[in-house]
Amino acid sequence: MPFAPVGLSEILIEELNGFLTENDFSDLYVSYNWRNDNYDDGFPDILKIENVLVASDRNEGISLEDVRRVADWGKLRNPGRIQGKEIVLPPRTLHDTNINPSENLALSPLRPLLFLEGNVKKGVGPTYLSKVLRFGLPVEYGAIDTRCVRVFGKGDPLSQRHGWLDLKARNDGYGWYIPKAQRAWPSSYGTWLNILRYFSQRLPRNCPHPKAFTRCGLRLNNEWACADVEMALFTYASRFTT
Repeated sequence: MPFAPVGLSEILIEELNGFLTENDFSDLYVSYNWRNDNYDDGFPDILKIENVLVASDRNEGISLEDVRRVADWGKLRNPGRIQGKEIVLPPRTLHDTNINPSENLALSPLRPLLFLEGNVKKGVGPTYLSKVLRFGLPVEYGAIDTRCVRVFGKGDPLSQRHGWLDLKARNDGYGWYIPKAQRAWPSSYGTWLNILRYFSQRLPRNCPHPKAFTRCGLRLNNEWACADVEMALFTYASRFTT
């Protein structure tokens, strides 16, 4: 189970509780769909990339090639612009000496993000930095993408349904993106992670993971990881965005 949430206001918690009562997270999770990844097929590409990045963190460290792999999965525009150090996260940044999440992440989940921002010099912004963490440690991390920001944050009044985040998405005519140069980055991503933690601990043990995820040790049976919660919220957000 993910670390306990910290720093959420009573007002936000009340809103999250209301969302819990009004939405079926299991249904949202099994309805997730992105390119080749759907529930009936077992989310095959997600499974593959999680296995690769989790192993990278436990061994030689997460590499720039791993970043490019995540970018390809997410259909990043202009992936050829990605530049940085060969190893963008040192070994065991996310895991302890065994297979568990590093205890340092309980109160400081943004520390690995700062490593990434310093080591990936060009070509990726907040969305893809968060996706690297999501694949490297899915129990504790979920991505923050433009659909979720437009619905749960700011920047798109037509799509916004909740005011959980101060983070803003933007569209300058070439598609939506999350500007890195805004006051709410990366602190609002920290809020997002604690929202994912909150939901994961409040939900019943009913996450219907494809069996391959539990067989290979990426998930505990029926327990909600932060990445699972994010997938459910992405499905919800996709109903209001195009």
